[in-house]
Amino acid sequence: MTSDEPDAAPDLADALAIIAAQRARADDTRPSGPLLFGIWGAAWLLGYGALWLTTRDDGSPSALAVTVAITAGVVALVVTIVHVMHRTRGIAGASAREGALYGVAWPIAFLAQSMIVGGLSQAGASGEVISLAANAIAALVVGLLYIAGGLLWDATSMYVLGAWMALTGAAAALTGFPDSYLVMALAGGGGLLAGALVETVRTRG
Repeated sequence: MTSDEPDAAPDLADALAIIAAQRARADDTRPSGPLLFGIWGAAWLLGYGALWLTTRDDGSPSALAVTVAITAGVVALVVTIVHVMHRTRGIAGASAREGALYGVAWPIAFLAQSMIVGGLSQAGASGEVISLAANAIAALVVGLLYIAGGLLWDATSMYVLGAWMALTGAAAALTGFPDSYLVMALAGGGGLLAGALVETVRTRG
């Protein structure tokens, strides 16, 4: 065979190995469905469960339960941002810029949520209305950002997670207090943990 002849085409095993390696690299840049479902499911089940269990006759939960719920939500939020930034850290060009802008969108969205809730308070809304709105808007913010992330990284599990969170928050707003806490804990947290289990089985199958 002369030196100017093309190299022999790779056999089928080599071709499949190349495809598998490329898919693995692509998967490494997508957010982990089991992790994100699991962290938010645990946060909602623990936080909202504590709020519901400690709700007093006047409809307000204990200060300790509020602290637990806020802490759980902040931890889940931080884990989400750190995880997404870690997965996209090695990506250059437009994808890196998109990942950075996505990360910045989180504090912007929650600042807007806080301002809306503050506006409701200044307008004279009752404590129950303010609490329902704060919870529903927060769930909507997280849900829509997850949907955006699912579209950005072609991650179906992340998209489904966002849709579930947004719809659960809306359903909780319709039930009123204190039942909204139970909806968020069981339908929200329990549903997300079930999603984590399904994603774990699917990715290992």
